Amino acid sequence: MKVIEYSHRLEYFNSGLLDRYFKDMTFCVFDIETLGLNGDLCPVVLAGLMTVEKDGSCRLTQYFAETPDDEVSLLKALDEYLSSFDYIITYNGRHFDMPFIKKRASLLGLSDFSADPYNLDLYLIVNGHSPFRKMLKSLRQSSVEEYMGLSSDRLDEISGKESIDLYYKYLNCRDSSLKASLMDRILLHNHDDLMQLYRILPIIRQTDMHSAMNALGFPVKGENGWPNLNVRTLRLSARSLSIWGTYGGPGLTYTCFSSPELPFNCVFDSSGSFEASVPVQNIRGNIYVNALQLLDDASPVEMLGDHVNGFLILSRENKRNPLEINMISRELLLQFMRKTPFF
Repeated sequence: MKVIEYSHRLEYFNSGLLDRYFKDMTFCVFDIETLGLNGDLCPVVLAGLMTVEKDGSCRLTQYFAETPDDEVSLLKALDEYLSSFDYIITYNGRHFDMPFIKKRASLLGLSDFSADPYNLDLYLIVNGHSPFRKMLKSLRQSSVEEYMGLSSDRLDEISGKESIDLYYKYLNCRDSSLKASLMDRILLHNHDDLMQLYRILPIIRQTDMHSAMNALGFPVKGENGWPNLNVRTLRLSARSLSIWGTYGGPGLTYTCFSSPELPFNCVFDSSGSFEASVPVQNIRGNIYVNALQLLDDASPVEMLGDHVNGFLILSRENKRNPLEINMISRELLLQFMRKTPFF
């Protein structure tokens, strides 16, 4: 396996919208190249990861399989690197990149492959929580780049399918100079996908980000010895708000019941999942919680749009308020971690 590293400078994307969910969390931009779409048959031959610092400096690392036999080494390197981040930024990574590498790791006997950071999938946000589905000719990453006027920043001119064809030519090539040229073209495709993916991140300003996070979940930074908690599903009923998610690290079995100290139920199981439930009040389709009663410090939710005299409105006239649901869920989990040391 060959490891290629680059240093670049990019304009750092600073956004209060992003900070609300990801402040002080580490991330990388992530993308893979495979020899097809079927994870049962097709190996991963290239993986790229890029970090970006607040001063605009970025480091881009690529793991390139010089032969398909390098895939095991590539996946082991990915497992270690991905596990060091709080979240990753992908484009369709929830449906392709991450399931693909997990399947390949399983098929190749890497039973201890455990990398599962929160996945901020821009494709799912743009597809389900923005007007672009009706505005653009397609929702391919290149179409979003074109819409944002970034097409000229891409030097790569090949498609994913052409990258596959080039890799097979690379494997069969006996001319060292031509072989290096083929590899460079394959690497450039992945390299530019990563650079452009970060450049299109400001598209979130034109999406309903709070609705997206309510549907897709969000990470909560671990405290007091706890690993990060990745919220996956939020369910609001007339009686309760339920928060379901996963956590990293060693599995544990733990249950707490509602008390004045921690006014909600919470269950962690050894499979790596958790569920918390807090009672709500409902008057004629208006569902709310008493934030002052639930939280030791209610200031993080007091400035939200639907906060009235200490009460946080989660649904008004049967219409959910995703931001309010997201933030009370986040604050409840943070309060739980602060009051309950990890076992």
